[in-house]
Order: sequence, then C-alpha cells, then structure tokens
Amino acid sequence: MKKLLFLFLSFSLVLFSCNKKDEISPYIQITSPNEYSNHDVLDTLTVVGTISDNEQLEYVKLSLLNENNVTVASVITLFPETKEYSLNHEFIIDNILLESGEYNLLVTASDGENETREYIEITLNEAVTELTGILFVETPSSNSVEIKKIIPDLSVQQVAFAAGDFSSAITSSKNQSFYMAGSEIGSLRAFEMLNNAELWSVQANPLSGAPYFSDVYEDEGTLYVSFFDGIIKAFDKNGTVKQQIDVSGYNCFKVWKTDNLIFSEQQQIGTSERRLVLYDASSAVEIQSVQLDMEIVAFCKRNDENIFVFGNSGTQGYMKNYVISDNGFWEPHPLETGKVLSAERIDDNTFLIGQENAVSKYTYNPNSLTEYLPAVSASFIKYERLNNFVVLAQANVVRFYDYSNASLVNTVNGSSEIKSLSLLYNK
Repeated sequence: MKKLLFLFLSFSLVLFSCNKKDEISPYIQITSPNEYSNHDVLDTLTVVGTISDNEQLEYVKLSLLNENNVTVASVITLFPETKEYSLNHEFIIDNILLESGEYNLLVTASDGENETREYIEITLNEAVTELTGILFVETPSSNSVEIKKIIPDLSVQQVAFAAGDFSSAITSSKNQSFYMAGSEIGSLRAFEMLNNAELWSVQANPLSGAPYFSDVYEDEGTLYVSFFDGIIKAFDKNGTVKQQIDVSGYNCFKVWKTDNLIFSEQQQIGTSERRLVLYDASSAVEIQSVQLDMEIVAFCKRNDENIFVFGNSGTQGYMKNYVISDNGFWEPHPLETGKVLSAERIDDNTFLIGQENAVSKYTYNPNSLTEYLPAVSASFIKYERLNNFVVLAQANVVRFYDYSNASLVNTVNGSSEIKSLSLLYNK
C-alpha cells in the first residue's frame, strides 16, 4: 500500500512539473529610435535594441500605430529562434497618406505563451503633396481606348491600350489607381499607376444592345459606378463590391458623392422624365428625390448645404443651385448661349464653366459671370491647386493656364480627341 502511494505521488509530481506554465515574459529594451523623436513619412527607421527571455523567442513584430491604436504601416515579423536577440532592423514608414501627428512604434516579442509590448512614441511629419501626372483618354477607333499620362516634364507616356468602347474615367490619388469604364462593350478596368498594371476588371454585357456602364466617380478610395440598367455599386481598391443600390423603373446616368450623400441622375424607363436622387452613403437608403429639367454634366460643391449642378436642356446650358435641406433648385445666374461642356470648382465662391464658345468665371458673391477664356471650347476643366494652374482639354490638346491671369503657359498635343481628363497626386 505504501509502495502504491509512493508511486502515485511520484507520478503526480512529474505530471505537475511537465504542465507547469511559463510565467516569464520576454524583456525588451529599445535604444533607437529615441522616444519623442521626429521623423518624416516615408522615412526608414533603424530599430535597435535587445530582447531576451528564459524560453526561445517565437517572434518579434515591428508595427506603427495611430492614436486609436490602429496599425497604419506595413508590419515586419522576425523569427529569432533564440533566447537572446540583438534587434537591428529597418522599418519603413511606407504609408504616404499618414498625416502629421503623434504615433507609436510598437515592438512586440512572444515566446509562444507570453507576450511583451514596448511602445516608442514618435512624431511624424506628413509627406508633401505633389502632382505626379495628368491622365487623359483617347479613342483611336470606336472599339479601342488608349490611356495616356502627362508627367511633370510634360512628356507623354502610354499607360494602357484596351479593346472596347468608352463612357467615363477618373483617378484615385489615395489608391494610386486609374479607373475607366466602357459603355456597351468595354469593361470597367482598374489600373495601378506605379507600373500601369491592370488590377481588376468587370465585363460589360455586349448582348444587351444598350449601355452597360454610365459613369464613374471616386471619393476617399471608393469607386462609385453607375450602371445604365438601374444599379449603383461601390467598389473598394481591390474590386470588391462594398455596397449596391438597386433602382427600379429607372436608368442611371451621372453619379457623384460628397460627405455622406450619393447623388444619382436617373431617367424613367420609357419616358423622358429625369430626377435627381440622394442616397445615404452608409445605408444606401434613398433620402429624397427631385425632378430634373436638364441632363447633368457636372456637380460642384459650394458648401455643405448647396451643390451647383451644371447641365443642358436642348442646346442651352444651365447652372442650378441645389439646396439639400429644401430638396429644390434655384438659378443663381443665367449662362451664355450654348451648351455646358464642363465645370470646375476653384473655391467656395468661384467656379469655371466651359461652354461651346468660351470658358466663363462665375463668382457667387458678388454674383457675377465674366468671360475667362474667350474662344476656348473646354470639354474638360481641372484646377491644379498646387501650382495654381487651370488644366483643360480642347479637342486633342491639353492646355495649361495660369489661373491668376488666364495666360497660356503650356500645351501638350494628343493624337485624337480627348475623352477624359483627371489629375493624379502622390497621395
């Protein structure tokens, strides 16, 4: 009996010893970078320190956190496979979108059971915004599309050539992408601007005999696509559909987004009746709609409450002020004779309007419409805020004007009529 008890106690002791939990966490000491040191976004930090533990270290991670403890740069994972580790590794602050402010460099060490975190607070200076290119689209034939890019030295590079027709295009500086939609047969395509590679695409339905894609618009990295047959989809940078709005009994045309509102121009199937519909961008629920008496060319935000809507009724162009809270329009100023081709916001008070015979400058206060560029028919207008330039497309030419005095600075010739014009920044 005593022998049996001795064996039981011995076995229990061995079992207890085998299952004893490691309660010692890794030790981290970081000597570089210094606490509260100042760095620039895109800098490379050299992270130096020592890490030790009584057990073999399973991994060491380097990451960058914002004030909400969200990871905001690429994470580096190291596998020391030793109890004593001399850390000396480069960490690139590779997120160009980061704003100036306080961040935490986090060093995490684990032995498989215990984890230690060491935070080093640093200050970051955001990257300077730079114009990296001007994208434009040409259609050499009815079934081919060519994307070109004007770089800062004003030379022209070919980005891509695609089969199909064309409806609209836009850049995303946040995603460093270019989005282009066909009409009846051309696909919706996303291109990455670093190496001009196609990222993803959505095929059109060429058997329908009607347009498939109507319009595209980008806001904060999300691509909004208007499908002619009554659908609006929101795509993320990887081409995943984040949201879908189904519209019954209407075809969809222009789409636009500001704040938490999606604007959609729609026409009732089988009639000429048009309406402007506002949707909640978070829930995709319709908020309100109002009848339209023109075909929309462009939206420009004046302020949170007032949106300028430019369009045409027959051969005449109009500028209407849409008041969100009233769900109604009023006309701040009549335009010159002729259709509206384009419009661009300069600031809350100033807008440029391209018509068939000239570009006009409108100011809300004082309420005034003046000729800005006579005899210039601008199919597209963009305001380049960094250099205070107006960039516009007329036929097959891209023109650069000094905004302050409307003087022509440069021209770049394309090969055929320009169908789209957009600016690309480094962030």
